[in-house]
Amino acid sequence: MKLIVQLLIVFGLVQLANAQKTLVPGKGKSKKDVFGGAADFNEYRPFGLQISVGPTFTLATRKMPITHRFDGIGRIYDVTTTPKGIPGFMAEIGMIHLPQKRSKLSQKLKYIFISYIDWGVGIKMHNGNETTRIDAIDPLTNNILSTEEMTGQFRHFSASARVTVHKNFYIGKKYFIDNGFGVNVDFNFNQILGSDYTNFVQSTVPRQHYFHQPLLAHVHYELGFGIRLSRRSMLIPSVQVPIFGIHEWRKGASDFKWFDSNYYPMQAKIKWTYLFEKKVKGCAPARVNDQDKDTMRSK
Repeated sequence: MKLIVQLLIVFGLVQLANAQKTLVPGKGKSKKDVFGGAADFNEYRPFGLQISVGPTFTLATRKMPITHRFDGIGRIYDVTTTPKGIPGFMAEIGMIHLPQKRSKLSQKLKYIFISYIDWGVGIKMHNGNETTRIDAIDPLTNNILSTEEMTGQFRHFSASARVTVHKNFYIGKKYFIDNGFGVNVDFNFNQILGSDYTNFVQSTVPRQHYFHQPLLAHVHYELGFGIRLSRRSMLIPSVQVPIFGIHEWRKGASDFKWFDSNYYPMQAKIKWTYLFEKKVKGCAPARVNDQDKDTMRSK
């Protein structure tokens, strides 16, 4: 929760500190591109390709081990569980769309609410483990009679789909802060419920493991730092975190439960976008610079 609040604070500060700009490709104002080199006179469509790759991480919501005590026959059991997140990976391919029409409210306020919308489908892996230590204790002397320990691991290999609406705030002409809100759906088709670890825990103490359903759906927030490579291409490293859980419904909780612990799925990625070129029939229209425009007006 602290991470979500911090990201939202950054989003608000950036919004106040930076002026808005659109990513819709426009005509250059000089003979050179703003990034150096020859001017780009090609025409591009308001949509194109996006490819994203990066690591994932399941952050255990409980940082410290927790111990529960159970009464047994002639002894007491102290059960201590320790969760741990393990890095994974994600990869997706999809499209980016640049809005061509502005709403009446946007025109009235002279403010661009949406810089671009993108979507993608791909694969995602979230990994983690949990270690349980069971101490058998003599109820009379409180001495430990025996100790057993075992670790269980999960690997969730999922098919994923998402759509995100973005608003950019520029730092100069080339760099920008990328903010996005969207929805993602992941389906775990590698779900394994039973294991030696679960049998170890449930056969010793009355402790039941819980396993999240294969379908996982979230509202997410994405924060990135974008670089305009050219008029048609961008590179955006970013971090995506869930802020509201939709399915499986647990009162909006954005983490998921596995074994006896809760895990918070996060991901970092590098996104590359590439607008499709617009094919112009015949010769491209001539470009007129500012000096020629002044000359024509004076005639």
